[in-house]
Amino acid sequence: MSSEEFWKPHPGPQEEALRRDEFEILYGGARGGGKTDAGIVWMPDEIAHPRFRGLTIRRNADDLSDWIDRATRMYYRLGGVPVGNPRMFRFPSGAIIRTGHLRDDKAYTKYQGHEYQRILIEELTQIATEKRYLQLLASCRSTIPEIKPHAFTTTNPGGVGHAWVKKRFVDPSPPGVPFVGSDSGRTRIFIPAKVDDNPTLMKNDPGYIKMLDGLKKVDEQLYKAWRMGSWDVFAGQVFREFDRQKHVVFETDYDLKDCKKFIGYDWGYNAPACAIFVALSPENRFGVRRLFAYRELYLNNKDPKEWADMINIFANKEKIEFMVLPHDCYAKPRGGQSISDIFNGIIKTRMMMGSTLNRGARLNRVAILHKALNDAPDGKPYLQFLPKVENTLRTLPLLVHDENNPEDVDTTGEDHPYDAISMLLVSLRDKYKLFSGALGIKKPIIATKKTFVLDERGRIYSPDFASAFAKREKKKGSRQIENN
Repeated sequence: MSSEEFWKPHPGPQEEALRRDEFEILYGGARGGGKTDAGIVWMPDEIAHPRFRGLTIRRNADDLSDWIDRATRMYYRLGGVPVGNPRMFRFPSGAIIRTGHLRDDKAYTKYQGHEYQRILIEELTQIATEKRYLQLLASCRSTIPEIKPHAFTTTNPGGVGHAWVKKRFVDPSPPGVPFVGSDSGRTRIFIPAKVDDNPTLMKNDPGYIKMLDGLKKVDEQLYKAWRMGSWDVFAGQVFREFDRQKHVVFETDYDLKDCKKFIGYDWGYNAPACAIFVALSPENRFGVRRLFAYRELYLNNKDPKEWADMINIFANKEKIEFMVLPHDCYAKPRGGQSISDIFNGIIKTRMMMGSTLNRGARLNRVAILHKALNDAPDGKPYLQFLPKVENTLRTLPLLVHDENNPEDVDTTGEDHPYDAISMLLVSLRDKYKLFSGALGIKKPIIATKKTFVLDERGRIYSPDFASAFAKREKKKGSRQIENN
């Protein structure tokens, strides 16, 4: 007896996901789409074979408790007996389904050398890196001619692995259209599902649907992620105020030659290191000094001298006020030179230690970047980016909250550009009195009669907007502006 003899998939995405034959299947998207049941039913499809081995994974072993409870009820009808810790299911044929976790970088070694014809991963975006996923996927293989290997994954948008999952499954092909992965030559498919595709939940828990719909008025971004399954906004996103339309500019308000220049740096060797160049504008008539992130260097497998030589190419061409380094760049390994020593010997720019060790330093950096991304009194963000800082623009919107400290960034994500720029902002804030400005223009125009003028942003200033606008329409042909 197969599981589908006493359980029927819902027509639509759930039924489609269970019949797919691609090597990698991603099923999910919005909340309530029936992902867990689909995975439980998909797993034991080959349990009649005595050599069949399956593996179900979540990031944490404790997170599997609900899956195990539901699978126990389902697999009991198939003769499956739960045994051991971590839990496994033994079937009368000799087939086995195991459970496990990928909590840390070494967890995958528990499955190294194993053969699993089917691997199910619950909540894929909770796995921090694609590397961990691929290390596990290496165990998805088959020496049994009659059984093909498959990996079935489920998830919602969001989580620390959102970026790599989106890049691997969502971006390469339209939903429901299979494609061949350029890195592996094996087939993949993404099948999205919404709560509307789960009539059982719609019927039995209408309050859940109302909760999801109610999010639209409370938090539209969360609504798009949970209700609509959008991969462009998602739950857990830290810097939700980031908007490419206003934060990315192709031209700056000031010639960068008239701005002060600074560098923020985050060290890494196997992981990428990042140097981000930021320009600080003169104060405008609103009392605002704007920041422009205009260049980045983002590389790995480069030693400190190579980094110093690269940075120095630019430091020799333009005056850099100072460069901010994290505390680990000041450590002296076995009495040798620190990274800051090497930099100081090559780069003719003053070095400063960033605020990384002070109590609350991490939360302070999150808060200051929130402030920098907000609008200044003149209506534009304090911090803007040129398109060439592509890794900063790629990673910053995808950072998620640390699940143990919701005020902090999850450091298992790709946070190197964030570290570089946030350390720099802390150093700049007090020295240059950033993120302030008058609530209006510094020397406001005082209207002495019912007329109108335009400020430098093209806004109308008038004590009587209606009459001023009428006058403007009347004089449209001449384009003459009556001044005070």
